[in-house]
Amino acid sequence: MATSRAVAAVKRAKVVEAVADGATYDQAAMQAGYATRSGAYKAFWKAIDGRQADAVEQHRALELQRLDALQVGLWDRAEAGDVKAVNAVLRIIEQRSRLLGLDRAQVESAGPGSVVDPAYWKRLKET
Repeated sequence: MATSRAVAAVKRAKVVEAVADGATYDQAAMQAGYATRSGAYKAFWKAIDGRQADAVEQHRALELQRLDALQVGLWDRAEAGDVKAVNAVLRIIEQRSRLLGLDRAQVESAGPGSVVDPAYWKRLKET
């Protein structure tokens, strides 16, 4: 069982590296040994969610740089009121939020003027 987990982890890492290098999910599936692009897609997001691949942070940084470059190119037009540029910038911001996990953040008040992330308490209890 441990061997199959190790093989799966290696395959997930290969998918993440392939996607980080610009491969499509079809190409990543072929490189990593998945039968379909769906398998590569699921493996990629499992690696992202579980942070099981060393290449995840590198890929995230690369995607953030790409989003930054796109936003910089549109920013002046958006500030000038170009509606298409404004919508594009908003989509970039939404994508960045998803990439950083900000869209999933749930905070609960722990008292007056205090905000605590529930995941923090869960991690604290586990230690």
